[in-house]
Amino acid sequence: MTPRHDPDVVVIGAGPAGATAACVLGDRGHRVLLIDRASFPRAKVCGCCLAPGGQGILRSLGLGDLVEEGVPLDTTIVHGAGRSTTLDFRGSVTLSRERLDAALIEAARRRHVEFLPRTSAVVTAGDEVELRPLDASTAPPPDTLRPKAIVVADGLGGRALDGRPEFRWRIAGRNRFGVGTLVEGVRDAPRRGQLLMLTDRAGYLGVATLEDGRVDLAAALHPERTRLGGGPAATCARILGDAGLAGLADAAAAAKWRGTPSLTRSRRSVAAGRVFCIGDAGGYVEPFTGEGMSWGMEAGVAVAPFVEATLDGGAAGPWNRAHARLLSARRRRCRTVAFAIRHPRAAMPVMRLLGRLPRIGRRLAGVASGQSRPPADVGAIG
Repeated sequence: MTPRHDPDVVVIGAGPAGATAACVLGDRGHRVLLIDRASFPRAKVCGCCLAPGGQGILRSLGLGDLVEEGVPLDTTIVHGAGRSTTLDFRGSVTLSRERLDAALIEAARRRHVEFLPRTSAVVTAGDEVELRPLDASTAPPPDTLRPKAIVVADGLGGRALDGRPEFRWRIAGRNRFGVGTLVEGVRDAPRRGQLLMLTDRAGYLGVATLEDGRVDLAAALHPERTRLGGGPAATCARILGDAGLAGLADAAAAAKWRGTPSLTRSRRSVAAGRVFCIGDAGGYVEPFTGEGMSWGMEAGVAVAPFVEATLDGGAAGPWNRAHARLLSARRRRCRTVAFAIRHPRAAMPVMRLLGRLPRIGRRLAGVASGQSRPPADVGAIG
């Protein structure tokens, strides 16, 4: 198959959600074209925490070794309002996006999925896909594909559906934006298996050490307070300094930070015609609770039968209700966690109590990370 021969399914976005959907559909014998604007491996603004649900999907795709390469989390230290508490939160692993994304794309290729990097894709009003290579010195006329189904997984900043008003974003008020960076060789980095969650009036910042020894910093920040604080680097450096992490503060001040659009948002619709939205392209809710990547991967699995119904002549509409069933309760949990993080003075006494009652703390951690019935030692906020 080449881009000039219409595939059964075009998947736009090769992150965890899109690559998982491509793997599942490729396994089922469909001709799939996976497209992304980026070249790989790539870094992303991401907490890099993978919850148990995502780990299970990786194992089902033959990527269990990748899970074993991750760093198991065992402890979360929450710092806010001048106080810190340590919580026993287990279950998630930290894994760099460069490693995860590349492994999923390779898994898709093994399933005869064609991968097209450095290519822009736009979904037209007629459910066609216009392709334009991003590396051409003189942009040629776009190739136009007519697949039987389109899965859009191009994230918060994706532009594939800009021309489709039925998919318009609804962006929450009082929103925050995301920033992230990777640093290395820092003297006060958290130990492997330890997650730091630092809260502040300007936002919150998660810090974790990855499998390759680099330190991942991912923050959700208040736009105006960040501007008044001198920008993302200065704001995150101040939050780290206030927590007594001078080495990390210096590294944050000197690092190059990547940003995201406003975080909390939803689509007017996540399915119409022959188009399905999954992952962050279907909506996002603060905060980084260690399950965002797993949500996307689970949606990549769940959407497959709906895509197949469209291949047989059906419409994408039923995915709207299925998507809501999959994620609505989890998003409500995220809103609860976000409220607590936005009000650290009120939340810290509760956190300190959970630190003294580890069994209850583990139970609530499992609920916060999307496991309504977590095992005794499973569950993490990341």
